Amino acid sequence: MKKTIATLVTLAVWGVLVPTSHASVFTIDHFTEPNVGQWAYVTGAGSASNTTTGLAGVVGGARTTRITVTSSAYGQVSSLVVVPAAPGTLSLSNDSGQDGVGTITWDANGAGLGGVDVTNGGSLPYLQARILASDLNVGFRVDITETVAAGGSTAYWSANLGPGISYVNQLLGSFTNAGAVDFTKVNSIKLTLSGPDAQDTTLDLLEVTNTPVPEPVTMALLGLGGLGLLLRRRRAR
Repeated sequence: MKKTIATLVTLAVWGVLVPTSHASVFTIDHFTEPNVGQWAYVTGAGSASNTTTGLAGVVGGARTTRITVTSSAYGQVSSLVVVPAAPGTLSLSNDSGQDGVGTITWDANGAGLGGVDVTNGGSLPYLQARILASDLNVGFRVDITETVAAGGSTAYWSANLGPGISYVNQLLGSFTNAGAVDFTKVNSIKLTLSGPDAQDTTLDLLEVTNTPVPEPVTMALLGLGGLGLLLRRRRAR
């Protein structure tokens, strides 16, 4: 019985740490395409990029990844890799002594997104991202630029996230310069991941949604609370 309860507790905690999809979502990227994956890597210092087109489930149908290494103590490797196998992930990886910054740009391969409305008429106010793992602090920044016709201004949000699992639930209206940007006429979106030497980070989605996802600890407590009620009911029978 004790082993069964322990198993249920473990499943409850891990289950609630991976929330289900929202009913109302504007998908920027879930990193499940292309089937062969996508990667850019650098040995030592320097930069490399990779653009993949024909991505039906990605905003603008294309994604450009770039890894830039500003310093390399031992001439090792930094990479930015998309692995489409479920759940679909994007990983920034830096070997020892590597100071690599990863950027991902969605702009229809340079053609621009043409004024896409990421808010679905204002009903989707939250930018959401899910960090599955990070061994060190990670610098996380999102830039959203409107079309030239709308003014060409950029709004951005950045934060230094701690190691472990993190959820980004940020109101678009709280972005720096948000008042000058029309989020219903977006031309490009850029994500930047950075950190100290040898920093590794993996995330599995970037989207705009209608409701924030609870933080991992809150979700775990809710899951355990529900499990407690279930066990209490069973004992009462």
